Amino acid sequence: MAVISALPPLALQAGANRVVQGVKIEHVCGDPSLPPDADRALRRSIVEQGLRALTTDVQSPTVFGGAG
Repeated sequence: MAVISALPPLALQAGANRVVQGVKIEHVCGDPSLPPDADRALRRSIVEQGLRALTTDVQSPTVFGGAG
């Protein structure tokens, strides 16, 4: 299972083997306090990291990158 989470330890405890670090609990894939272009770039970065996580072989639960 792969997830994007602002709280990676909880996702790992739930059994996720690939976790991408999100931004905030209320806005996991973005930051509405940023200007629209910067928020879009942040969201894109998180989703691209998620796609890389899905295509990466892992031997144990792994947290991928930070947001942004």
